[in-house]
Amino acid sequence: MLSKSLKYSQDFLARLKWYYLDSLKGRLIVLSLGLSLTLLWTLVFFSTAVQQQKFSEVLFDQQLATARRLAADMDYKLQVRINVLTVAAKSLPDTLTSSIFEAHMAQETSLHRTFPEAIGLIGLDGRVIANYPAAPGRHGTYAGDHDFFKAVVETRQPYIGKPFMARTLEFPVLVIAVPVFDRAGKVRAVMTGVTNLISPSFLGAFFDKSIVDKQQFLVVSPRDNLILASTDPARVMTAPPSRGVDHLYDRLVSGVKRVGIDTHSNGTKMLASASYVHTTGWLAIAFMPADVAFRSVTIMRYYLIGMAAIMTLAAVFLVHWITLHMLVPFDEARQAIQRMTQGEIPLAPLTVKAKDEVGGIIDNFNVLVEDRRRGEVELRRSEQRLLALLEHAPDAMFVHTWDCFAYVNNATLHLFGAESPGQLLGQSILKRIQTSLHAVVKQRIRSVSEAKENFLPMELKLLRMDGSVVYARVSAMPFNYHGHDGLLVFARDITKRKRAEKALRASEERFRRLVALSSEWYWEHNENFVVTTVAGWREIKGGMIPEYSIGENPWKMGGIGSDEASWKAHRATVEARLPFTDFEYARQQYDGNVVWYSTSGEPMFDEHGDYKGYRGTGKDITERKLAEEALRQSQLRIRELAEHQEAIKEKERKRIARDLHDELGQTLLAIRLDATTLAEKTIESRPDHHKAARLILNHIDTAMTSVKTIINDLRPFVLDLGLLAAMEWQVHEFESMSGIPCDLEVDDEDCYLHLDASHSTALFRILQESLTNITRHAKARQVSIAIRTQDGQLVMTIADDGIGIGPDHRDKKSTFGLIGIEERINALGGKFSVSSNHGKGTTLRIAMPVSVQIDARC
Repeated sequence: MLSKSLKYSQDFLARLKWYYLDSLKGRLIVLSLGLSLTLLWTLVFFSTAVQQQKFSEVLFDQQLATARRLAADMDYKLQVRINVLTVAAKSLPDTLTSSIFEAHMAQETSLHRTFPEAIGLIGLDGRVIANYPAAPGRHGTYAGDHDFFKAVVETRQPYIGKPFMARTLEFPVLVIAVPVFDRAGKVRAVMTGVTNLISPSFLGAFFDKSIVDKQQFLVVSPRDNLILASTDPARVMTAPPSRGVDHLYDRLVSGVKRVGIDTHSNGTKMLASASYVHTTGWLAIAFMPADVAFRSVTIMRYYLIGMAAIMTLAAVFLVHWITLHMLVPFDEARQAIQRMTQGEIPLAPLTVKAKDEVGGIIDNFNVLVEDRRRGEVELRRSEQRLLALLEHAPDAMFVHTWDCFAYVNNATLHLFGAESPGQLLGQSILKRIQTSLHAVVKQRIRSVSEAKENFLPMELKLLRMDGSVVYARVSAMPFNYHGHDGLLVFARDITKRKRAEKALRASEERFRRLVALSSEWYWEHNENFVVTTVAGWREIKGGMIPEYSIGENPWKMGGIGSDEASWKAHRATVEARLPFTDFEYARQQYDGNVVWYSTSGEPMFDEHGDYKGYRGTGKDITERKLAEEALRQSQLRIRELAEHQEAIKEKERKRIARDLHDELGQTLLAIRLDATTLAEKTIESRPDHHKAARLILNHIDTAMTSVKTIINDLRPFVLDLGLLAAMEWQVHEFESMSGIPCDLEVDDEDCYLHLDASHSTALFRILQESLTNITRHAKARQVSIAIRTQDGQLVMTIADDGIGIGPDHRDKKSTFGLIGIEERINALGGKFSVSSNHGKGTTLRIAMPVSVQIDARC
């Protein structure tokens, strides 16, 4: 049961892999889903990240503004209280007693509103003179040990004391003290005012309306190491965390105004900002838990992720459904083709249901099916023709397998004297071969079967059915006959030839010598150069014997033509009694046609060594001469065509380069101007569009650079400035691209004016091709180019110190660089040569004839 489940799982995974990885529609689904979902989820995460970043900046700025507002409010209220108390101290009467002070304070209503908790007066002895409203037991108490009393007496300036928790009021209070001066300007007492820190008129506006789990505040006095106020009442009038305990507090105390997000001592991430109160040096801190601050962003992210998940499922379903629906014709065609290849149904055209890509594939498949049908028909016809050819071939052909005849044609039956194929098929071939040759034949058959090489022709004595002997020239080749390895044997009856050879061996030695020399016909002339014999002409010339040449002297015969120098050299050879070969001459026939002949001959001497004349052979070479002339004319036409093609190519390159520059270049420039305008207009209003516009500008610049490179590759505009300027530009481009130093030496800067446009363009293209080959293959460190005029020619040499060109590389059939340069120069009437040694560099020399002065700007 487990093995069945495992096999089912493996089959399921295999089908799943084929469907989504191996099949075209599966890969199409995976690719389209992958691209769309990657874009979707990238957009989701990128947008939420950007949203959180922007929201964070707003929160940071808002919180810092809140902390500054809290510090500024406290600073203002403290200054107001110091000013009010200072004004009240100046208005005190000269005599200060408890009753006078209380009566005077009863009239200061504004002072009561500012310091409703208590207002006191302390003498220079540190004893309380009076307080308002009067409090039992306070009169006469000692207050000289308080920091605010000491500071005012010493500095003669207002001072804000250390906040403390009032025992009777049970809330934190703050004492503000100012000096009371006499008429002489001396301090005569200290006046104090007590303020409730958490009263609505001071800090209560910030701390009694705080929202739990949202914005929180904290007022700390670093000087007193005391928390003065907090949205958490339990922390009021307690010591702040020590150094190193709370990293967030340490950073705020150290002077950082906007911390951002940091970790609190309890492990909670906080968003915090702080600002100092200038009057007291207190630190106003505003903070909020990060999870509370970014709760809306988190909720928005969850919404976006949820929507993206829903869109993902919808995209998977839609892409899967659309792909399956679109590829239904493709699946039907695939299944039909698979059944055809498996032999379940015959090969037949498929129905084209739509004129799309799938329809195009099916249409092309139908064309292949029709081509195959026609090919099969032609193959059957060819087989029939071949079989008929084999059956009616004049030479015997038979198939040898398993040491027996497997197939014989009619000529084989005639060769062996058989009346029907049944007399030979299935019989051993050795029975039809002379016994003395069995070992040789077996060895030949074995070598052909093992080495799969052709059976070299050999002559055998074969035995006919009646026992007579027949001579045959036999050859064979490996052959597969109905799935079995065997031999296809060719046998030609040479019995008549063997008999003729036997008769020929009895002929005269003179004819054997002539046969050794013969190619077409045979001739002889005597010591007076008179033709005595012409043989072999009948078979060659259709039975026409040139009787007019017998008995005549070739030097005196009319209608014979050749150049005078050749005739003089030939006659000198004959008169010197020396052999000659392949002397060519022309003769005009009676019908006016010119026929070319080639003759070879040797002198004849008798037994005494006396000269008796010449004998030799001759042949008609008119067809060869005509072929040579036709070949020369063909090569000339090919070179003219190549030159014409080069001219057309250069003209087309020039046109395309001009069109690219005028049309595409202007269009790209217009697009770039529009993109530049878009980038400038969106730099402040739409930064995201500005970034996209800058990216478009970069793409346009890349496209313009590519177009410029293509134009220069097609036809550099510097060619319009002349050949020398174009070559200097090409040398500069070569040095820039390859880093190889290149020297250009010109002895006459106006030398190119003697060339027409085609010659100038050809020289530039040859230089361009040569420098390209040096970059790719030469591995050179230095290149030298020299252009000189000498002997009515413009000579350009290109030399490098690279690895050179080996002989095996020059003759490669697949290398056409040097061949193309040579043919181009030859077509223009110039000369081209290559000098190279392996490891010692290469030198190209191009010589171009110069004509009259022509403006060569092309």
